[in-house]
Amino acid sequence: MLYKYLTLAITFTLLTGTASATNTDKNKEPEAADLKMKTTMAMRATQAPVLDGYLEPEVWQQVRPATNFVRYDPLNGKPSSQETEVYLLYDNEAVYIGAKLHDTAPDSILTQLGGRDSGENNADMFAVYLDTYNDKQNAFSFMVSAAGVQTDIKFSQGREDWNWDAVWASSTKLTDEGWVVEMKIPYGAIRFPETEVQTWGVNFMRVIRRTREKSYWNHVNNLVEGFVSQEGRAIGIEGIKSPVRLQFTPYVSGYLNHYSGDTKGKSNYSRSLNGGMDVKYGINDAFTLDVTLVPDFGQAQSDNQVLNLSPFEVKFGENRQFFTEGTELFNKAGLFYSRRIGGTPMFRGSVGDSLQENEVILENPGISGLLNAAKVSGRTIKGLGIGLFNAFTRNMYATVQNTETGETREILTDPFTNYSVFVLDQTLPRNSFVTFTNTNVSRTKGVYDANVSGLQLRFADKTNNFAIRAGGNLSQLYGSNIILRGDTLPDKLHLGHQYNVNLSKISGNLRYGINHHVESDTYEINDLGYLSNNNEISNSASISYNFFQPIWKFLSWGSSMSVSQSMQYAPREFVSTSMGVSTNVRFRNFMSSYWSFGMRPGNAYDYYEARSREILRVFIKPPAFDTNIGISSDYRKRLAFDASTGFWRSNRYDQFSWWGNLSPRFRVNDKFSLVQSNNYRQEKRNIGYAGKDENSHIIFADRTIKTFTSTLSGAYIFNEKAGITLNMRHYWSSAAILDLYELTETGFLQSPTAERNGNLNGRFNNINYNVFNVDLVYSWRFAPGSELMVVWKNEIKDQRKEIQNKYIENVSKTLQSPQNNNFSVKLLYYIDYIAIKNVLSA
Repeated sequence: MLYKYLTLAITFTLLTGTASATNTDKNKEPEAADLKMKTTMAMRATQAPVLDGYLEPEVWQQVRPATNFVRYDPLNGKPSSQETEVYLLYDNEAVYIGAKLHDTAPDSILTQLGGRDSGENNADMFAVYLDTYNDKQNAFSFMVSAAGVQTDIKFSQGREDWNWDAVWASSTKLTDEGWVVEMKIPYGAIRFPETEVQTWGVNFMRVIRRTREKSYWNHVNNLVEGFVSQEGRAIGIEGIKSPVRLQFTPYVSGYLNHYSGDTKGKSNYSRSLNGGMDVKYGINDAFTLDVTLVPDFGQAQSDNQVLNLSPFEVKFGENRQFFTEGTELFNKAGLFYSRRIGGTPMFRGSVGDSLQENEVILENPGISGLLNAAKVSGRTIKGLGIGLFNAFTRNMYATVQNTETGETREILTDPFTNYSVFVLDQTLPRNSFVTFTNTNVSRTKGVYDANVSGLQLRFADKTNNFAIRAGGNLSQLYGSNIILRGDTLPDKLHLGHQYNVNLSKISGNLRYGINHHVESDTYEINDLGYLSNNNEISNSASISYNFFQPIWKFLSWGSSMSVSQSMQYAPREFVSTSMGVSTNVRFRNFMSSYWSFGMRPGNAYDYYEARSREILRVFIKPPAFDTNIGISSDYRKRLAFDASTGFWRSNRYDQFSWWGNLSPRFRVNDKFSLVQSNNYRQEKRNIGYAGKDENSHIIFADRTIKTFTSTLSGAYIFNEKAGITLNMRHYWSSAAILDLYELTETGFLQSPTAERNGNLNGRFNNINYNVFNVDLVYSWRFAPGSELMVVWKNEIKDQRKEIQNKYIENVSKTLQSPQNNNFSVKLLYYIDYIAIKNVLSA
């Protein structure tokens, strides 16, 4: 019966692809003649424009505007429904953009406020994209909403860096004819080549929110892979020079912390006063040095912690701005996981094993101390990107005390460590590239070092229809005391490798690809990268067909099918095969929906769940299938929502899981909005590792796992410079053990016996785990690049053996648990060398 349903789903997917051949007239794409590159002329300004939302004729009308915008979505390739005029000026200090965004219904222009870099809120938008090296792969984007909210983004070879921040100025004004935008982008905010005559790639975007129309000046065809590569061109910029790019951002911060629990020998209150500085220096026109001195990340958003019953480490997102801004080069090869820097000390978990008689732990820091970090990055006029990152962390110690004598001593938990990343990235035509990456971790105190080197490349054909991507990495652990997953290796050199090959059709309605990926059993990158598990060979293939033009009741429609197979690298043992189909649609009323179905038709062989490092043990998972469906309403409306549900089923052990999500969002007005998300998942007969018995036999537990996550996100934005944001999250997960089994040597489960396994009662416990976080932030950008932030953070963690079945009682007990309250104030002030020089010379 299962195969019957799968056959029907595959047939449906293939039919949607076949149907496209009979609908070519209704879904006709723009002709090649419509895709020519446009050119706009920039003029040197006779006087600098005043940013007041009024385009003075004597200043702006000396230049011919860029017009005739073309729709991207919906109705890709059709003329924009509204007229737009964009003027481009420049002088020795900056480039200026003025735009008249005509609107036949000016009273309907939407103006929702949001925080800086919040992107497309429920507001009309205008943006400029500057590819200053005209390489068709990298660009700076400056975006402003009709409410005056700024967003800046850095594009690099198909990736978007929303954490990149520049200092620039803008002004908007609503008029009887629509609205007006003025921008001033200083040359210190961008990079461009040292040539007398500049030719820049450029594009302009306009979003009319009430109709959800997005259009570009130079047409961006969604059938063609690549966005920056479909830009227009700006000429006429001559005789400009990159200024001395030297900026300082000193900060001062104060913290008051209160922990409501009792910590022996320590006050529940603590406070600190910190100071430091970020420095940005333009080495030349292309390269920039960024340094953070005595960094302070205490105001970074709290991690979304979870109950982890898997054999793998949880990967958290990076919330520290220095490690998120301008790091696209370093992350390209997937070898740089910045949370390793200043993360958990490597020997923190073994302090208890080092205790002597009558000793207790007084203090065991959970975060390594970051001393400083620096990065140099940029790209030459010939497209060679160079990146160098370096950071230091100090020695970290746990403090233990002898309860009889009162004497204390320190135990090393993390040695002084140097982290570095080096990247060479050569861009090639049609979003192609060759990239070399090296990461290195060097430690003192006789602890091992780590090094990973890798090469990645991508080549697309002349038609930009097909691309091949391939690469490989070599990992090395060397020195003494090589510690790998809790074991100390006798070798002084530990080598591993990885390689991958992918061939894909990347443009058109029909797209497909095949992939081959290999990781040796000795491949290790987790000293500075992230890898959940190695020792794998995987092969996969996928095919999709997408309708980008409206068809029937849909604005767009896509269907896909995939199949994958994996096995161990050493020994060559089969692991699993899986396949899946999915489809997603966007309706003409701008609601969207998706459906997916996946299955594992045979057994899967899990070599990690048993946590057996000495002798390889397998857990044989039975065949299973799952399905998921979701819907999202139109976000333009005051009340909108996202909802989804699905289930997973496996017969051998009568396993069943289901989940659901409901996330309503309410826009009270243009200043105040709320999003409330609720996720529930129940897993019946979840079977996984529980521990070992007294005879070291592997015991698995049959558990019922219930997980509920509720978040409330809100924002009250006073104006485009100041606002309050709230993020509150409650995570509750319970794992109730129903039965215990012993894992046999053949990979199946059997009931334990007292004779073989001893008394298991009380050895394995239920888990009731709660995490509650509040992040309340007031932010005021009182001057360009300068900001005052006031933050209150609350955190509660509670783990018990007793399962709470009622939500209200569980919340009540959680709120009674010890909690940490942190109140902080941080002031950053932006100082530009050029501005100071101009003031002193005036």
